Amino acid sequence: MSNHFYRTKLLPLLCALLLLGGTVSLNACTAIPSDTPPQSLGQFRRMPITFHPPKPQPGRSPDLLLRDFIRAAAVPTDQHAAARLFLTSKGNEEWKNHTTFKVVDRVDVNTIATPTTDSLVMQVRARSMGEVDKQGSFRSHISTSTFQVKMRRINRQWLIDCFPDELLVDKEAFMSTYESQSVYYLDSTGSRAVPDPRWLYAQNNRLPTMLMQLLVQEPSPQLRTVVNSELSPSVHISVVPGIQGNGVDVEISNYHSTSETARQRLAAQIIFTFERARIHGPFYISVNGSPLDPNHRDGWTPADVIHYDPMFATHKNPVHLHAITSDGLMKVTSNLEPVKGPLGHSQGIHAAAFSRGGGMIGVVEEVRHKQHTALEVKMGPVGGPLVSVMRGSRFSRPTWGPTGQDMWIVSGDGQLNRITWQNGRPPLVTRVNTHDLSNKPDFSTLAISPDGVRMAYISGGKLFIATVYNGRNGDVALKNPRRIYVSGDEVVLSLAWRTATTLIVGGSLTDQPVLMMSVDGASITPLGVRNVTAPVSVVVANPSGVYVQDSRDVMRLEQGSEGFWQDVPALVNSSHAIPVLEG
Repeated sequence: MSNHFYRTKLLPLLCALLLLGGTVSLNACTAIPSDTPPQSLGQFRRMPITFHPPKPQPGRSPDLLLRDFIRAAAVPTDQHAAARLFLTSKGNEEWKNHTTFKVVDRVDVNTIATPTTDSLVMQVRARSMGEVDKQGSFRSHISTSTFQVKMRRINRQWLIDCFPDELLVDKEAFMSTYESQSVYYLDSTGSRAVPDPRWLYAQNNRLPTMLMQLLVQEPSPQLRTVVNSELSPSVHISVVPGIQGNGVDVEISNYHSTSETARQRLAAQIIFTFERARIHGPFYISVNGSPLDPNHRDGWTPADVIHYDPMFATHKNPVHLHAITSDGLMKVTSNLEPVKGPLGHSQGIHAAAFSRGGGMIGVVEEVRHKQHTALEVKMGPVGGPLVSVMRGSRFSRPTWGPTGQDMWIVSGDGQLNRITWQNGRPPLVTRVNTHDLSNKPDFSTLAISPDGVRMAYISGGKLFIATVYNGRNGDVALKNPRRIYVSGDEVVLSLAWRTATTLIVGGSLTDQPVLMMSVDGASITPLGVRNVTAPVSVVVANPSGVYVQDSRDVMRLEQGSEGFWQDVPALVNSSHAIPVLEG
């Protein structure tokens, strides 16, 4: 038996006494911090945030004081004590401590009444970009609310005497005080970890416990019907630092499983959740005092569950840039190299995509049939013979599921199809049920997430994300569509998944032609506006690079989001080249 699990009963008991409140159960769950004093957990301590909430200032005008109040509301500790400084005694009593809030990016204020020199009524118009629920899930939604705020002047200082019974948080303050973490569940096959982003207060030393609280709860509403978990609400988890600050001790009770696979899935959920939060192992996971798996008495590491990573195939065998040119499909290095097989010399390729890891390829190719030309969808192993699957007048760019066996494509009638590769047999074409989607989407562009659980698509110039539901009888459907609001003036033209939680979007805005955004739409960052010209009609991305086709050339992003776009030298003389990657 290893030294780690060969301990006296005194040390765990002492840790439990020192770290009261570190046990996770369903009854103690909220993503918004409770009023329990923060716990000092060694290496779990978070970096301090730089945001300092404003305080009421004598002589501050009423409209500016109201804006300060909405900024201060970004700090949730002690029942939003920072915001309550802006309220009168009456306002403080009436304003409730909310666990859900709206993130507002614009506030307009007009004074509509001044009953006395020391009182006034303002009409406020606030535009919100979305809402955060009590579990920390953000839902993108543009809405505008109009309401009245009553203010009183006390000792030469204006204070809020009556505010609507809701919580509004300034967007910039929100981004400064909250950070996106992900709780990891499992896809329907149990073979991949699926991130479920949550926005949590950054300056919280109880983050490990909070993450485990969220993990034993239900997933966010959009994912609830398409993911699974090895943890039930009756499970209890406690989290403390390992001995001498080495790793993390995770003690689980009320969990029962005799399956080695189930225990490994449980470890994957815990490890991915902690690692993505920058809480590093080794992870000493035990159930009722015994190791979760006797083979991991000395702790689990991310390498032990790496095959559950939705980006595993991409990291193992990343696909390097390829391009469709007038001469065929080319691998782009310092020059252009035709790919093996007929695609390297085909002059009729309209679209192409590699599977993640690059084992398979799907193309839309123009073919001649007697006196007519048509488009044909083909798929097959890279470098090997391709199989014709469908023929028609119009198809979208194909997108590949995480197994590398399922390719998705939209035909000219707007029908979404999943095509499954079957070794030695013809590919199986399954019509995807899209009846749950509002109206009938035109699917101008679509891309399935690396974990296979989400489908991002563009319809009418707007961005949507739906979930992929796999039925027991082989049927497949898109459900729970949500619009991700980019900009009121934006026309979205192209998209790609960079990671399982990050999208790259190309569009029509001249000042923001390419955006990087979180899968929930809460965080949107322009990517290097220099040297790229709207419209951006094609975007491809993976962890090794981001490429776009703008109004002129194929461009590569250099030096991250603050950098610039640069021509791909080998494609400078290839007009109308189309970049190709995986996914």
